[in-house]
Amino acid sequence: MRIDVDHFEINDYLGRIFECDCQRIHTTNLSTVQIKDNVKEDIADFLSKKGYKHIYLIEDENTNQAYGEELENFLVKKGFSLDSIVLKGEVVPNEKAVFEILLGMKQKYDYVLGIGSGTLNDLSKFISKKIGLDYGIVATAPSMDGFASVGAALITDDLKTTYDCHVPTAIFGDLEVLRNAPINMIKAGLGDIIGKYNCLVDWKIAHIINEEYYCKTIVDMVYKSIQEVVDNANGVLSRDKKAIKAITEALVETGMAMGFVGNSRPASGSEHHVSHYWEMKFLFEHRPPVFHGTKVGLATPGVIALWYKLINEDIDFEQCKQKVKAFDYEKWEALVKDKFEGAANGVIALEKKAGKNNIESALNRIDTIANKWEDIKTVIQNDLPKPEYVVQILKSVEAAYRPEQVGIDEMMTKDSLILAKEVRVRYGLLQLLWDLGLLEDYSNAFVQYYRSN
Repeated sequence: MRIDVDHFEINDYLGRIFECDCQRIHTTNLSTVQIKDNVKEDIADFLSKKGYKHIYLIEDENTNQAYGEELENFLVKKGFSLDSIVLKGEVVPNEKAVFEILLGMKQKYDYVLGIGSGTLNDLSKFISKKIGLDYGIVATAPSMDGFASVGAALITDDLKTTYDCHVPTAIFGDLEVLRNAPINMIKAGLGDIIGKYNCLVDWKIAHIINEEYYCKTIVDMVYKSIQEVVDNANGVLSRDKKAIKAITEALVETGMAMGFVGNSRPASGSEHHVSHYWEMKFLFEHRPPVFHGTKVGLATPGVIALWYKLINEDIDFEQCKQKVKAFDYEKWEALVKDKFEGAANGVIALEKKAGKNNIESALNRIDTIANKWEDIKTVIQNDLPKPEYVVQILKSVEAAYRPEQVGIDEMMTKDSLILAKEVRVRYGLLQLLWDLGLLEDYSNAFVQYYRSN
């Protein structure tokens, strides 16, 4: 069977095996997605049909208040045996949280059920994988795209690391609960989806330069999700259920796209890497976190602006080679140790393993970039909206569109463009700029873009 992007609804992707023009088979272990009013009955029916009797619930204080306690009482009345861990305070998905969840287990369970969004989903995914159980997630806010993805993003040794785990077997969301989530979390979900404009282009460029695997069907699937969100963005501030449903389903569908591909390519690019860097810096400085999707959204127009700047320049590729040959590893390592602090050793180890900054490899890529330059320019011109279009969408929902609006100063903004590529092995705009010896110059342009817009 083939994926019919134009006509498929979210549940049409489940329980099927798709043969694709990309020569791969796409399928998912996700069996149920219910984003609707009064979803408790659907949760109970799913657990009952699967024969799950002993359930371990993972929550925090906010999600327990928003829906967890109500759901627990309902499931107990339905005859299920439940234990729950309610994490206290501002939950960080780190070693401490993992240990606390494991410590809270009191019996042998059939199923893990997370109640929450990003952090709770990542922790539930990671824990369930480690103890060999399937898991589901009950979304309490449409704030991020990791619900249906295979990866769990945790902070280990102060470094944000994505662990390969498994997808949930079920995703539930009660529209009344979702629409009453903090408005900044709803805006963050929209911001996460807006970031897909750039990540899909990063992926296509990586395909052109490195012959990386690429699937147009999955790309079209994600573009459709973006359009659904943009078309309904005017309902965000009023918490219109149609807008909330569009955002939630788009977040789930992009997670499914990651599962189909086997990595985060369809949903994460340079805009996400910049966001990850900001997140780590906030953690180092013990500052309250900013929602992931909020940072992704505001990073997106700046990254897009750099793409347009790049394709309008007269690039001297021979000069680029000379710049790359002058790369000073010791200077780079000193910068990493200064900026990444406790996570520096992990970043350095990643580079030694991946060789992102290998001079010979970069020189070979420059030749490819030069040969494919017109193709690259065509992708940017045809596939990327202008940055002002993205800013307009963010402004329409009163979301942040400048780093300073969430406490990110110009130094951190500049550093993020230079260093964000070091947190992931993923080819995109940031690595391309490094290949061309332009990363330092463009970090200043990144700052200037936000200063003047």
